Amino acid sequence: MERAIVVMSEPERRRNNIFEVLDELIFHLNTTKSMFTLLIVSSFILAPLAIVVAAVITLHPAFLGLLLNRLPGVGTIIIAFIGITVVLSAVWLAIGIKERAFFSAWNTRFNRFISLRERIDRELEEGAGGEEGEPGGKKRDGRDED
Repeated sequence: MERAIVVMSEPERRRNNIFEVLDELIFHLNTTKSMFTLLIVSSFILAPLAIVVAAVITLHPAFLGLLLNRLPGVGTIIIAFIGITVVLSAVWLAIGIKERAFFSAWNTRFNRFISLRERIDRELEEGAGGEEGEPGGKKRDGRDED
């Protein structure tokens, strides 16, 4: 039997490589999603906790007054530290809320991507299925059938 040789042009090979790279990137993002979820949960727990502790320390009259009267230099540093902690905690909380919204939408888009990819794979297999029994039929990856 004669085998037909299919030569893919450079743009076709590059396009297949780009699609493969995009698929790998999407699947990698989905697997690292659990790490990001952990970071989001930590922002929902640690940031408000840091803000509450900072508020209690700042608003407690005896602690701040005692600290500023006995050690004014250290008291100033602690007040600056508390201010920086509150700002960073608020930023961390805002980032957590924003990323939570992103990953909620990501789950929907990723599930749609998977179902669309499976449907396309089935359609390509069905389209190639009629040709597979014939000599010279092509597989999905562009190789010739034996």
